Amino acid sequence: MSTTNHPALTPVPDPGPQTTATTAPRRSLRSLFARHTYLFALGLALALLVANLVNQPNFGATSQLANLAPLGIAAMASVPSIMSGRGGIDLSISPLMTLSALLYATQLHPIGLGGYVALPVLMVTGALVGTLTGLLIVVGRLQPIVVTLAMFFVLTGVDLKLAPSPTTVSGTWMANFAGSMGPVPGGLVALAIPVAVWLLITRLTTYGSLLRSVGGNDVTAFTSGVPVGAVRVLAYAMGGAMAAVGGLVLIGLASTAEAGTSSAYTLIAIAAVALGGIPLQGGGGGIANALAGAAAIYLLQSLLGVLQVSQTWLQVIYGALLISAVLFGAIAARELKAGR
Repeated sequence: MSTTNHPALTPVPDPGPQTTATTAPRRSLRSLFARHTYLFALGLALALLVANLVNQPNFGATSQLANLAPLGIAAMASVPSIMSGRGGIDLSISPLMTLSALLYATQLHPIGLGGYVALPVLMVTGALVGTLTGLLIVVGRLQPIVVTLAMFFVLTGVDLKLAPSPTTVSGTWMANFAGSMGPVPGGLVALAIPVAVWLLITRLTTYGSLLRSVGGNDVTAFTSGVPVGAVRVLAYAMGGAMAAVGGLVLIGLASTAEAGTSSAYTLIAIAAVALGGIPLQGGGGGIANALAGAAAIYLLQSLLGVLQVSQTWLQVIYGALLISAVLFGAIAARELKAGR
């Protein structure tokens, strides 16, 4: 009986574990960026900070924080309405900041209310304006972009009526925003005020989770018993209160209040929010995203100014950065969804 000698079979290694080991770090990195969407803007801001420090030996923290503060506040004030969903981009934030400055310069300061009491008075005024905007959207069931654009024009007109020409305001406590308040940079104090408002409302109460649920899916939130309308109105009110702080910072930096600044932060604040990774459809993000985006944009402006790059190219670079941020966020979100 003959026997046949079969050749020895060489075992084929399984590539599965190696492939998994290689792709796991990539997936975990993408998942990290998907869960913490501000990391893209934060990384960009840190890189730009290093570039500024290299090119500007006298890049002082106090003056830079002061100049960053108005944009940072405008960006933070835009966050609550965007998070509330339905495309809640509030175009009235910038003229509301100017309104706060003009009310101080033309109404409060002349009658002796120019001290620290002006801060809560103007914040309440800003909250009332925001409440009106929110009520028009919720009660009237109107598109937020239409209502906030209308409020933009209304507030810009009011600003021009209050001060057709620049109004000088000097010798006030707000000048400390441009310098220091004790050992603390004034710009940092200015940024801390809206941060404190946000944390008090969203962390010490259940409002933060309600805002995210409404922005994520308002129908599901409504069927779960969440007062969707009230949550949205409060979002616009909170944004208005934050914006009022920005008006006082503008006075501190320039010692003047003028209607010409009404539109100065309208688009750039939204750009900062988008660059910070906040989904414009609502439901996610936070003020850390807005601050990171605002810091990246401000540092980019500073660096391009030092390098004497034309302002025309600045707009092109803004657009490229925003497209990159949106694409990055979309890819990261898909990775996060796929990993669940």
